[in-house]
Amino acid sequence: MEYAQLPEFIRKKYVLNTTVVKGTDEKARFTEEAAIKCFYDVLTTLDSKASALMRLNGVLIAASAFLLGNRAGGTLLSTTHFDALLVIGCAVLSAASIFACLFVVNVSWRFLGKADLDPSSTKCEITTEVLALEKASEFRQKAYRLAWQISFVASIGFLLEFLWQALHVIESL
Repeated sequence: MEYAQLPEFIRKKYVLNTTVVKGTDEKARFTEEAAIKCFYDVLTTLDSKASALMRLNGVLIAASAFLLGNRAGGTLLSTTHFDALLVIGCAVLSAASIFACLFVVNVSWRFLGKADLDPSSTKCEITTEVLALEKASEFRQKAYRLAWQISFVASIGFLLEFLWQALHVIESL
């Protein structure tokens, strides 16, 4: 198959593999592919962390449903009005954290979709691609930090409620 007949993203990938960005220091030279790979690695890591955080928040929401379901009585749990408000608040925070994580795991671009390949040669301009990846990476890092902070507050509330419930059950036995 001729180079010109290859799919565009494969030609872009080939150009990235063969092009070196010139630096002042020989040790500081890196390929454009390495720069893009670095951004994709960061985005992949954020995606994994956000997915795990969403699972944690899902567990916290399920636990809140359990605690609120037992509010009617007939259990060893102490589900006062304050307990219910704390559990509801933690569940709402967990849901907000999940919502923020959705912005982290969102896939909104095509691989090398902003790289500009010159069809008449083996040259590729990737400045727009790198800048778009940098912008996406920064936004998603901020969204993840916000989601983590919200989840941290919700987790503290659930931990306090769990400890309170554990003490109440122990005293009731």
